[in-house]
Amino acid sequence: MKTAHYLAIFSLFVLFFSACKKKPLAGPGGKATLTIQCQHHGINIDSATVYIKYNSLEAVNISEYNNLKVLSKNSNNVFTVQFDGLKPGDYYLFAQGWDPSIANNVKGGIPFSIKEEDTFSLIIPVTEVH
Repeated sequence: MKTAHYLAIFSLFVLFFSACKKKPLAGPGGKATLTIQCQHHGINIDSATVYIKYNSLEAVNISEYNNLKVLSKNSNNVFTVQFDGLKPGDYYLFAQGWDPSIANNVKGGIPFSIKEEDTFSLIIPVTEVH
């Protein structure tokens, strides 16, 4: 009787863990691309650093981001950063920089989930730092 009881518990345990779907681990090693612009009041800014955090949909301490890039002018004369080779998963994107039109520092962030390996264009809205 005890053997049947243990076998039933073991079967439920195996069934439970095999039914759980693992969340994809974000980060390098995939084929997705994020092309990012920063805008303050809907106008592109040309001076910012964009940080990316893998496996997160929330802002973290600046030292905890996995990678960073500085905006640079692309072939269309638009200031962007591009993160290539990303796997599906959750990301948090944070930007901080300078808006010369108001002579002030700006910052902002957005969460983004990659569901399929594709190319995505994103805008990070930034606001004044007080």
